[in-house]
Amino acid sequence: MFLTTNSGTAYIHNLDSLDPEKEIVLFIPGAGMDHRVADLISPNPKIFNKVLSIDLPGHGGSTPTGAKSIEEYSTFISDCIKEIDISGIHLCGHSMGGLVAMELAASNNKFFKSVTLFNCQYPLFVGSALLDGSSRNLDGAADFLTKYGIHKLPKTKKPKKTFGTMGSSFYKKTDGKVISPYGSKEIEDTDREVALFGLKKLFNQVSKDILSIDMNACINYRMNDADLKTIKNINILIGEMDKLVSEKKIDEMITMFGSAHLKKMEGVAHFPFFEDPKILNESLEDIFSIYI
Repeated sequence: MFLTTNSGTAYIHNLDSLDPEKEIVLFIPGAGMDHRVADLISPNPKIFNKVLSIDLPGHGGSTPTGAKSIEEYSTFISDCIKEIDISGIHLCGHSMGGLVAMELAASNNKFFKSVTLFNCQYPLFVGSALLDGSSRNLDGAADFLTKYGIHKLPKTKKPKKTFGTMGSSFYKKTDGKVISPYGSKEIEDTDREVALFGLKKLFNQVSKDILSIDMNACINYRMNDADLKTIKNINILIGEMDKLVSEKKIDEMITMFGSAHLKKMEGVAHFPFFEDPKILNESLEDIFSIYI
């Protein structure tokens, strides 16, 4: 469903199937990603609606607005929530989406039953290699994210509708060389590269600079210390194998909040919805159950 507010035109995934008798989960994807991730998050359908996801400006189905900051992204989603008039929401943000969730919760606490940040570190620092790659070499940036953010490949292939159809530009393997939509490159593990195609495809947004914009938004985002402590019912969920976040920094972040519930996911890294959706769904259900 598309919705136009003062902040622009947003695509809201699964809004048309909303049942007011069931629990509402609103998911905010990470940098460069969109609502397609939400299809892999599916808590108990007897209790929860299909997961809602509002594409950020220039991501997925939402039109670009010139928004380039976490604060502007938060306002965009806030305007949507107020327009569709929903509350009692379990807010959930992945990586950069966690920063947006923090900003959103601090200024709109009354809408949310719980706030869950998964694989999100605050402050979120971005290495120079990733920052440079996001603006000059999208495939290089995707390589970096999957090298340090993927611990294991999924046991089952994701449905095509989730990450998009593998078209004529799909990877071709020839004697260690991969011919991809981004060009040709030599690679040792071509099977792994092909398996990661669906995840990497998420970073290929409406505009090629979306990932770069998101990375810079992460670097520049800071919240007032007093505002951090106003966020209620906050939960931190991390993949134990995630090399893109620091456990030490997570502990420091929890201290900044004053208090937060920490839960760890075994055997997964930065992209649990790709690596093992089952463990992510079970972990989220455990967290949400505290507030139902």
